[in-house]
Order: sequence, then C-alpha cells, then structure tokens
Amino acid sequence: MAKKTQRTVADPARPTVVPGPRKQRASGPPAPQFTTHKKRAAWFQSRAAYPVREADVARLTGERRKFAAAAGAGAPHWEQAGPTNIGGRMTSLAVHPANPDLLYIGAAGGGVWKSEDAGRSWTSLWHAEASLNVGSLAIDPRNPDVIFCGTGEANGSADSYAGVGLYRSNNAGKTWKLLAASAKAGIPRRIGVIAIDPSDSNHIRIGGVRHSSQEVSGMFVSRDGGTSWARDTQISPLDNWCHAIVFHPSAKGVLFATVYEQGARNGIWRSDDSGASWKQLAKGLPEPAAMNRTSLALAPSSPDTMYAISADGQEGVLGVFRSTDRGESWKSIGGTHFQREGQMSYGNCIAVHPANPQHVLCGGVDLHLTTDGGKTWRYATRWDADRGKPRYAHADHHALAMPAAAPGRVYDANDGGMDCSADGGATWTNRSNGLAATMFYDLDVSQTDGNMYGGGAQDNGTIITADGNAGNFSDILGGDGGWMIIDPRDASHVFASYYNFNIFRLRDGKWADVTPSMHEAEHNSVWMVYITIDPNDSRTFYTASQRVWKTTNDARTWKPVSGVLDGTPISAIEVAPANSKLVYVGTEKGGFYRSTDGGATWSGNLAGTILPGTIVTRIETHPKNARTVLVTVGGTGTSHLFRSDDAGANWADADGGKLPDAPHHAIVIRPDAPDTIFVAGDAGLFQSLDFGKTWASYGGDLPNTMFVDLVYQQKEKTLTVATYGRSLWRTLLS
Repeated sequence: MAKKTQRTVADPARPTVVPGPRKQRASGPPAPQFTTHKKRAAWFQSRAAYPVREADVARLTGERRKFAAAAGAGAPHWEQAGPTNIGGRMTSLAVHPANPDLLYIGAAGGGVWKSEDAGRSWTSLWHAEASLNVGSLAIDPRNPDVIFCGTGEANGSADSYAGVGLYRSNNAGKTWKLLAASAKAGIPRRIGVIAIDPSDSNHIRIGGVRHSSQEVSGMFVSRDGGTSWARDTQISPLDNWCHAIVFHPSAKGVLFATVYEQGARNGIWRSDDSGASWKQLAKGLPEPAAMNRTSLALAPSSPDTMYAISADGQEGVLGVFRSTDRGESWKSIGGTHFQREGQMSYGNCIAVHPANPQHVLCGGVDLHLTTDGGKTWRYATRWDADRGKPRYAHADHHALAMPAAAPGRVYDANDGGMDCSADGGATWTNRSNGLAATMFYDLDVSQTDGNMYGGGAQDNGTIITADGNAGNFSDILGGDGGWMIIDPRDASHVFASYYNFNIFRLRDGKWADVTPSMHEAEHNSVWMVYITIDPNDSRTFYTASQRVWKTTNDARTWKPVSGVLDGTPISAIEVAPANSKLVYVGTEKGGFYRSTDGGATWSGNLAGTILPGTIVTRIETHPKNARTVLVTVGGTGTSHLFRSDDAGANWADADGGKLPDAPHHAIVIRPDAPDTIFVAGDAGLFQSLDFGKTWASYGGDLPNTMFVDLVYQQKEKTLTVATYGRSLWRTLLS
C-alpha cells in the first residue's frame, strides 16, 4: 500500500546543478522541409501507434477502464512532483469576454486548465476525462459559462495523440460532458478550431485534421448546439484540413474558413449565408495550390479588416496578407521579414489588437509584430534570449488572444506554457506557474538523494530539480531534452542529452560535451539516444545508434563495441546489476541482442518468434539473477511484456492478456522486494506482487494520461512516474 510522500529537508551538501549549453539559433533561413512532420514523429509513431499511423486514443481509454481496479483503501495516493514552473506544449486559449483575467488554456497532453488571475496561477480542470489531449477551446459569446473543448492535437506533426471528440461545460469548467464522440458523431479526432456563431449559439463549426486515411477531417457543422454533426461539403466534397473558422462579429451570416486540400481549393473562403454557400477568395493572394496552413484574424474594431498568415509547401511563410473589404481583395504585407521563419504547419497563429486594426501579432517559431498594418515588422520575441528577459518567450506559438476588455494585453500559448504581454507584445513575462503539463520522454531520480530528479522534456530541454521542490525546476540542456542518467553513487555525476546524438557530462559542477566522434549520418540517425550506466562501475557507460558504444573512462573516450545490429536505432540497453558482463539491447525493429562479456562480442538476434517485432522500449533484469530478463514493447495488437529465464535464449509471454493492449514504456523490479514489478504505459500503471503471475492497476489517483518512464528510489522508497503531458508524480511505498 502506498503512503503519502514525505519531502526531506534540503541537504546543505547537495550538489549544485548548473545549466549546460543551450540550443542555438541556426544562422540564415531554415532549410526547406517537404514534410509537415517533425523529426521526432517517426520515433513517436514507432512507440505509440505502430503498426498503424496514429494511436487510437478511444481504444486506449477502453483498455484503461477494462483493467482499472476499483478505488479503495489500498489504492495508492500520488502527489504532483513537478515541474509546476515549466509549462508543457499548449495548443489553445479562450478568454472570458468581459473578464480578461479569466482564461482557459488547453494542453496537448494535459487537459484543460483555468486561471482567474491572468495566468499567474492555474487550476487543472481535467483529470479523468477520456482524453487529456486538447486541440481547441471556445467560449460561447452569448453565454460565457458555456465552454467547448475539442480533443486531439491538430498541429501538423504527427508526434502527438488524437482525441475522442468534443466536450462541453455549462458551468465555467466545473464539470464536463462528452457532447459528441468522434466515433459516433463522425467528427475528427483532431479538432483544431471551434467557432460559435455570435448570433446563434446553436450554430457551431469545428475544423479538424487527420494523420490517417481511416479518419475524417475538414469542416463540420452543427445547427443544434453540438448534438448532431455533418461535414460541410460546399468547399470540398472530400476530406481536407480545416485550420481556421471565423465568424464576422456584426455581419450576420458572414463567416470565413481556411482549408488545405493539396490542390486548387486551398486557401481562404467566405460564406455570406451562414455556410449555405461559399466563395473562394483569391484576389491579391498567391495561387491556391501554393497555400498551405493559413490562420485568420478579423480586427475587432474594424471587422471588415482582416489578416492572414499562410505557410508554403516547404514549412516556411508564404506570406502575410491584409484585406479591408471582407476578403474581396488582399495585399501582401510581409515583405522579406519572415524569411527565417519555419515549421509553419506546426505553429501558426495570428491576432489583431481589439482597438487598433493596424496592430497585429503573428507567430511561428517566434512572434512578430506590426503596429502600422504591415508596413514594418519586428521580432516581438526571441526564443533564444535569456529566460526572464523582456524579449524572451518560448518557441513554437500555437494560439494568441488579445482580450477586448484589456487592450494591450496578449496571451500566447506555446510549447513552453503561456507567456503574457501587457504592452501589446513589446515585452513579455512567463505565466506558467502551476501549469503542470510538461511532456516527458524519460526520467531519472538520484539514488543518494530522492529530492534530485528530472528528465528530458519535449521542447523544454533536460530539466531537473535538486531540492525536491516541484516549482523549482531548471533546464540543464536545451531543445528537445533526451535521456538523463544520475550516477547512483554520486548525484553530482550526471549524463544528459538532447535530440539526435548529443551527450553531455556534469561532474563537479562542470559540463563537458562527451558526444562520441562519428560521421554526421550516424549522429543524425537516432532521435532519442539511450544512455545507461554500469551499476557496478561509475566510469562505464553505454549508449547507441544502430550500434553500441561504450566508455570505461567516464566518456573521455568512446568506442563502438558492436556492428550495426538490425539497421534500426537501438532503443533500450540494460547492464545487469547482478553481473555487469551481461549486457542486453533492444531495437526499434524489435530485435534483442546479448553480450556476455561486457560488450566485447554480441549474439545474433534472439527475439525469436515470441517477441512481436515491435519496438523494444525497456529491458530490466532481476536484481539477483542476471539471466532473468523482462522486456516491454510498444505498438498495439500484441502482448507487451515478455520474460526470459535464460538470458534471452527462450521467451515466454508474461502479459497473457493480463495487461492492456497498449504501448508499454517502462519496467521496475523492486530490488528490496524482487517479486514486485511495476510496468507503465499508455493505458496505465500496473503492479505485480508475484513476479508477473497476477496484475492490478496501480494508478490510484493519477491523471488519465500516458506514462512514459518509472523510477524506484530505494533509499526513501519512492516510486516516481513521468507522463507525456501531466509532468511527474510520486508515491511512497511501504
């Protein structure tokens, strides 16, 4: 039975964690990209969705419910372990029309949050909903207590989770109801925009995208307040991506939409009869086939004036455009200012000042500002500025809001939470305190001091706290944080990484780049490099690309100790605590390889016909028997936990349907009670007290999200779990 976590008193001898190198802005314009997917998308898909293109979140929810134990006295209690000062990826914003301090924000994997003090503090509104993956929010302008939430992230890259449909709250977010389930209502599972007719609250439109041909996308309309839905086929009879829908605030029946159909119907459309018919707006705009994701904003003080920012086919900015006649004609106003912008299918947003139609902010990786209708532009933010400086805001901007009741105030939802400006975008402060929605890739906890822990986080670097304070995390490396290892004997000795093959060592308060020397192709061949330490030798580490690398002198030198195994990245490494000569590795292709001499020689593929050929996500050996091995795998449609008692020569299905059919990401065998096993994955956290014969849910009061890593700290008997969207959680074991 789990107990309440006890925080220990700060140790004056605790090592100081100093920041390492930050991510640097590339010089010159970004190289053209011919895919909307970020580099991590393939890595994500192999874990979360294989063999299909994207994870079926509705099915994952069903698996969670199927295997969840009834709440009772024995259910563990979990505490939020942070970070609460570093926000995760935010996708959407909605501000109360009369109270600019009251706002809602949607997290890509962390649900809906509410602030009543302009973002200075936050309260989570979602915990056990069927999906915490949020793509859009909207407030009914005629009744601001009514809030709609579209689930499923609708940004271009597929390194994200879909949703389950459209939710509604009738009481300012206190309670929520799944108003329209995607499967039953036939609406998208990735809803990126919700628009409510200001003259008729029953007229609602949503826009969505898809990453699988089996799903639907486009613009959908409801005329009965969201009870029933139909796809609007006036613009296109086929599925398309609909990124923006905007109602004219005073001209009844006038609305605008942007679509991407990979053809001549791309671009901006207007309806003058509430959507009964549509007209493509083309005068002054590029040819429709050149227009990709496009965002729209009307000037509240002069709503016939509108602005658009459009992506091109190589992830750059095609142009920024202005119309003063409801879109009949347009003028390009971007000039050459946006040449260095990129990733425009991922972050793409625009907003106009409520009282000044010449004052516009638009965002991609950075935010850009004009106060003269586009005659001149300047960078409003710099993601590579020092944190806390007036020009700093986190990169990758997904939503902007300029509340009418507070002219000059700007809310900005981005990959690092929310930033706020009080002067129209000239200066910025971060407003993510309490917004515990960090998306972790991995986790480690110091075995000598349980108050020191952290891991790699999506676009928030490798982040750590040294004092156990959930609100006192800091980044030690920038970019997409990667694998981190804390020496189990010495907390001042840390290995950390960021995306691709970039490894750094912290020792005695000093950082060093200890990346092995290799060709650029190998360096870039792996998105998230795995690192592990020999539990019996603090100078010996292993890492891998498609081959295994080893150091025996604390990374002063490395050498490859294997050839290319099966041609895919190595995804898991285990050095057996009971015998360091036994080293096991798994691959993204599902291969399993063994060395019995500390990496000097390697077996062939021992996966056999029992392991299913999906990515090996974690390998764990029995603390007293190095030949007893447990393996978790990703993907769906198979078992996900396997056991060998002869060092991988033979395998048995240790899952047998007793665990959910969902990707599993981590295993812990408790060293001080080795019959106790924990496994974590996309459908929950589970415990076995008899080494896998029987299983029970160990989720307790954890949020309904994805669990990606798990660490047991033996000295203080804590179990810490990392989530992809709701930060870290901790419980105390007996």
